[in-house]
Amino acid sequence: MSIKKILVAVDGSKPAAHGAYKAIELAKNLGAGLTILYIVRPPTYLDLGYVNVGRMNEIESKEKKHAQRLVDKIKNKAIKNDITVKTDVLVGNASVVKAIIQYAEKNKMDLIVTGSRGMSGFQKMLLGSVASGVVTYAHCPVLVVK
Repeated sequence: MSIKKILVAVDGSKPAAHGAYKAIELAKNLGAGLTILYIVRPPTYLDLGYVNVGRMNEIESKEKKHAQRLVDKIKNKAIKNDITVKTDVLVGNASVVKAIIQYAEKNKMDLIVTGSRGMSGFQKMLLGSVASGVVTYAHCPVLVVK
């Protein structure tokens, strides 16, 4: 199996950062291209406690800026390692798992790298729900990094 296109999904968590650095290492060793993907979860009415569309847009905009800073930091590390890198920050209207899977399929990724747990706070779980979903539904191999 030839791995030429690696997708790493990040969310700002430590396991995701470890996954990103492992993806950079793999891309360098395999001569593969790297895509860094961050799926922004749009705020919901329940997150805000009340209905205010302007506030929802403001929060989403801040989240996208934060996400872009994060992927740019990882991108710069990849560039320093002479890796061809692309970044994408998308607002996921569906589930994060579905967004990652669809992105990987559409872009014909050969490998998906993800952290074992994300930002959800359920630290006692062995495998986070996003990582578990990606492993279950991906069309290609998945590397889950602790």
